[in-house]
This record gives sequence, C-alpha cells and structure tokens, in this order.
Amino acid sequence: MSRALVHRNAVAEVLLTDARALSDGHFLLAAQWPRSYATSATSITSATTTMSDSGSTSTEHHDPMLAAETIRQVGLYICHKFLGAPSTSRLVIRNVGFRIDNSAEPVVDYGATNVLCQAEVFDVRHVPGAPCPAALSVRLQLSAAGREFGSAVGRVRVLSDREYTRFRGPNAAAAPVPGTVHGRPSPTEVSVPSPGDVMLGRAASGALLVAPADLRHPRFFDHPSDHVPGMVLLEAARQAACLAGAAPGRLNGCHLDALRFTEWDSPVHVACAPAEDGWTFQVAQDGEPTATGTLSFATT
Repeated sequence: MSRALVHRNAVAEVLLTDARALSDGHFLLAAQWPRSYATSATSITSATTTMSDSGSTSTEHHDPMLAAETIRQVGLYICHKFLGAPSTSRLVIRNVGFRIDNSAEPVVDYGATNVLCQAEVFDVRHVPGAPCPAALSVRLQLSAAGREFGSAVGRVRVLSDREYTRFRGPNAAAAPVPGTVHGRPSPTEVSVPSPGDVMLGRAASGALLVAPADLRHPRFFDHPSDHVPGMVLLEAARQAACLAGAAPGRLNGCHLDALRFTEWDSPVHVACAPAEDGWTFQVAQDGEPTATGTLSFATT
C-alpha cells in the first residue's frame, strides 16, 4: 500500500497490505504485524520458545500498541482510498482505543502475523459541498488464523490544507524541540527495551513530563509533526502508569480522547491514577487538559 495513504514515510512502518470495500460502510483490510515492532519490554521479556514434534513453538505475543497503530492506519486509508479525502487534506485523530483478549491473541511465529481487519464506518458527519466526510468513526474487529482476538475504534476529523493552516495558525510550522528535563525513568521502570524508547522526563519540581528521549524515534516520529502525536501521548500515559504501579502488567486495553492539540512550545504534564477497571490518565499543558483516557493491564 502507498505510504502516503497511511501517513508514513518508511515502508517498514506500513502495516496494511490490502483492502476492499464491501457493503455500504463496511470494509475488509489485511495487515501484517511484524515481530520487530516492540515498544513495550513485556512483549520481549515474556517470550519463550519450546520444542514440539513439529518444530519450535513460540509463546511470544505482539506489542499491544500495534492495535492502536492499526486502527490509526485503517482510518486514514479508508478516508483517502474509499471516501474521497484528497491527498492534500489533513486528517486529525480525535480518539483511538483498543481491547485485546489475551486468551485469544496470536503468538509470534516466523516472520509477521497476518491480521484480518473487519471495519465499519459510523457516525459520519458531512458538510454540504465538501468532497468527503468532515468526520467519521471506524470500528474494527481483529482476527488471526480465523480466531477473533480484539477490537479497536477511532475517530478522524478531515480538514483541507487551508482549513488546517488557518486553524493551527503559527503552530502549523512548529517542530519538535528537546525539552528541559531533570532526569528520566530507566527503561526497566517504564517497561521499554531501550533508553531511546522512554517518553517521560522529570521537571525541576519532580512533576512527570511527556518528553520523548529520541525525537527521531523510527516509530513515533516517522515523519515531522507540528504537534505532539497522539501515539506519543498514549505511550507516555502507559509509561506513567508503570511508574504509578501498573508494572509489570501488559497493556491489553486503552482509550485516548484528544481534547485539543498538544503543542511543542511548553511543558506537557501527564498523570495517572488507579480506577475500578484499570487506570485513568490526563495530559495537560498550561494548566488545561489536552488529552484524557483509560488504560487496562493484564498481569499474566
């Protein structure tokens, strides 16, 4: 698939491989989840391999954040390929989330895992005279080898390049800049493979900040962004939950609502708190929330 249709620069970051339109509002898409995609150390350290009569048998699972990236790419692709969003339009993710059944999710075998995505478009908003919907939501059912193992949902707002530039004002040309931090958690504390995967830092006051250690991270910063990407915020929230006591649990569900753009020009704070079914989080900037959401973790 074209990298442009899922807003990726690197071919290796494109998860979707095929798609077709079905009945009105329904689509079938194929994706491949690569074994190399790992932002959470729980996807690595839990991996074991045993021998059977037919060869090796893996019990390693894919990084759960692949579900979030899959729904992101599916929403963008459907808008561009099937619903008429021009290539020059700017698509903004308003919310994203997923749920994985740990008892049914696929294990990592040789190479990539083929994932079937059954997509349904709903809650579509039209503007008279516009060539495509102004906003829509997408719901996914995820399955592998004929076994359903999860679901995902997301909402996309579609803006023309002119609308986006006018809406963003001077921030439309903003670029990531290193923030001032006074120390970072270790990779072990936030359950990531390497120091470059750490998305958090500490302010002088000790407050927890969204401050990516690597602003050229191949997965989170595949292309320039004039605001802090939603996937960065979601991963930062997961790491903040680890520090708050969720570690070493493995993420099996989440939901993020983007209330407004999170900018690069001032500190971004993140906080997590335990809730009845997991954790809640809030991202704030200049005293105002920019994103909120929930996280849930499996302990096995």
